[in-house]
Amino acid sequence: MSPFDFATAFPNPAEARPAVLPDLAIKPWVPAAPHKAFCLVNATVIDSANGWFLNGPHNVMVENGTITSVQPTASSTVDTSVEQFDVTGKFVCPGLIDAHVHITAVPGVETMADMVRLPDQLVTLRSTYVLRRMLHRGFTTVRDTGGATKMLAEALREGLIEGPRLFQCGKALSQTGGHGDFVSPGLSGGDGLGCCGGHALSLGRTADGVPAVLKAVREELKQGADFIKVMLGGGVASESDAIETVQYTAEEVRAITTTASQMGKKLVTAHAYTVEAIRHAVDNGVRGIEHGNLLDEATAKLLAEKDIYLTPTLSCYGIMVRAPFENFLNEEGRDKSVHVMQEGLNALKLAEHAGVTVCYGSDLLISMHALQTEEFTIRSKVLPAATILKHATVNPARMLGQQGKLGVVSQGAIADLLVLSSNPLEDITVLDRPETYLVAVIQEGRV
Repeated sequence: MSPFDFATAFPNPAEARPAVLPDLAIKPWVPAAPHKAFCLVNATVIDSANGWFLNGPHNVMVENGTITSVQPTASSTVDTSVEQFDVTGKFVCPGLIDAHVHITAVPGVETMADMVRLPDQLVTLRSTYVLRRMLHRGFTTVRDTGGATKMLAEALREGLIEGPRLFQCGKALSQTGGHGDFVSPGLSGGDGLGCCGGHALSLGRTADGVPAVLKAVREELKQGADFIKVMLGGGVASESDAIETVQYTAEEVRAITTTASQMGKKLVTAHAYTVEAIRHAVDNGVRGIEHGNLLDEATAKLLAEKDIYLTPTLSCYGIMVRAPFENFLNEEGRDKSVHVMQEGLNALKLAEHAGVTVCYGSDLLISMHALQTEEFTIRSKVLPAATILKHATVNPARMLGQQGKLGVVSQGAIADLLVLSSNPLEDITVLDRPETYLVAVIQEGRV
C-alpha cells in the first residue's frame, strides 16, 4: 500500500483556488492596503481653521488614506494613471467630528427606562446601525461620552463594521444617585443588571469613595478607554438628581484626574451644567466640560484662561420633548430639559466670546440619532457659519490630540473629506440636510 499523498489529496489553495486567499487571513475583514490613489479635481476647498476658501479651484490628491497634496488646479498636473473625480462647482470640506455621542443608546425603544435595560448583545448589534448612519451624515469621527467600548472602536478601525472613527471613554463614572446611576430608586444595583458587580447599567457605572473611584478609573483605562468621563452635576435624563446638584467630593474628583494622568490619559471630561459644578470640575483637574448650559461670563473666562474644552449640546433638549419623542422622558425630565434649553444659547455665546475652545456635540439617544445634524441649525441662531464649522472640525480634532490630522483639508492630514453641493460657509445649515447637499463621504481615502 503506497503512502498517503497529502499534496494530492489536499492541494495548496494558493495554486488551486487563489480567489479564496483573502479569506484565509487571520482577520479577513481588514481592508487590503494600500488604498487606491485618486484626485479630486477643480475643488473649492474649505479652510476650516480660518473660515474661508483656498483661492481658486484646487486639486486634492489622496494616496494610502492620506492627503498628499492640495494644489491650485491651474499649476498642478495629475498623473493620468490616477483616477480623477471632477468636482467643479462642489465644496470640499473636512469630515465632521461629533464630540458628544452615545452610540449604545440605540433605537428600538420609546422610553429612557426601556433603553437602559436592553441586553448588552442587542445593544452592540443595534449600535452598528447607529454608526453606519452617522458616517452617512458626514461624521467621519465621533467621541462617545458613555457606553461605547474599545472593542467597537477596533471593529470600526479594522473595517469589520462601517462607521466613524471612534474615541470612547467606556462607562461614565457616577456617584450613587448621580447622573450616571440608571438603576431606578427601589431597585438594587446588584440585581443582575449591567456589569462590574451590578454597579453599571447602560451608559454609566457607579463608584463611591476614593478607593472605589480609583478602581473604576483604572478598570476603564485597562479596558481601553481613550479618556475618562465623570458626572459632576445633575442631568436631564436621570431620575434622582436635580440639575443644581454638585456631585462627587473634591477628594474623589482629584483621585480620578490624578490617576488618569498617571496612566497617560490627560483628558478627564465632566458632565456639568451649573457654575458650581463647572468650577468644582476645573478646580480639581478636569480638562473638559460637557454641556455647560448654565455657565456665566466669569466662568466662561475661567475656561478660556485654563484652556478647558467645552462641548455644548443644545438641539437635544428640544428634540427630547417634541413628537415623536414626547414620552421618552418623565415629567421631571421634560421640565429639566426646558430649563437648560432656554439658557443654552446664551452660554454658547458667552463661551465663544470669551475664547473658549468649543466643540460640536449632539448627545442624542434612541431614534433621535437621525437628527444628529440639527445642532448646526440651532447654533446658527447665534453664531456665524465659519465659527460653527470650527466646532465640528478643528476644535474637536485638537481636543482629541489629532490636530493637523483630522478636521482639515491639508497635506499630511487623514483623507476624511465631504463633497457638498452647497456652501457651508455661507449657510451652515446645509450640513443639517445631508440628504440634499451631501454628495459624497470619504473616510480615510475610501469613497
